[in-house]
Amino acid sequence: MNQHSKVFKNSSIEILNGNYLHFINIDSITPELEKLIDDKIRLITEGDTETSIESIKKRLVGYLDKKKGTTIELGAVAEFMIHLYLNEKGFKQEFLFFNLEERSIKKGFDGYFSLSENEWILESKSGSSTTKGISHLSKIKEAYADLTIKIKDEEGNNPWRNAYNHACHIDVNSSKDIIKNLKNLTDDFDSKKYQSLENLKIIPSSTIFYIDDWEEIDEQELTEELEREFKTKQFDEIHIICINKKSLQLLKDYLTK
Repeated sequence: MNQHSKVFKNSSIEILNGNYLHFINIDSITPELEKLIDDKIRLITEGDTETSIESIKKRLVGYLDKKKGTTIELGAVAEFMIHLYLNEKGFKQEFLFFNLEERSIKKGFDGYFSLSENEWILESKSGSSTTKGISHLSKIKEAYADLTIKIKDEEGNNPWRNAYNHACHIDVNSSKDIIKNLKNLTDDFDSKKYQSLENLKIIPSSTIFYIDDWEEIDEQELTEELEREFKTKQFDEIHIICINKKSLQLLKDYLTK
């Protein structure tokens, strides 16, 4: 994977023998980011379809308007930007942004990606800079904890089944090997044979929205915190993504202009 982004203001830092931290600051929608959105928005939301870009933008704006002022709106914008970043990095989406059955964000894992022969699970957490005590460290720990819960049936929901259903969708174009693997994981879960994070490749992610003020990520301090926190955590491989994003409105302003 190419660690340097041509579009995002980012840093990719290797930690813990071949794992990576990604620090991203988004304080504006640049012309380069506008082009990337136009190039990828169809793929992210609907997959391999011929729906017009304008129609897809309207659909996404309509969803965000329905959830305006809620944590769901925060989460949806955060996830979209992470999907955009990972697509630019060469990860292939094995899912659609929208739920298959309704105009809502899908359930289960926040994302299921492949890169070369490997499969990756995304869990995204987000919040506002105005929330007392918020930090990327706390959100990343929350994302990791949620992955632990989801793969152990503590929510009573089979997350692999949702990933399998998305991968089977004709517009996702998942390979037969990925579909077969997800079917086996789904069946194992139903049989109460649960996975362990030490055998999974994971992408815990954190997005903090800055409403009235703006600051960039303190990379040195956060690197030390995350390296210390994950030194004893279980995973096969890990990419940790931390994003500072200015305003919820930036994305919607572009989609409606």
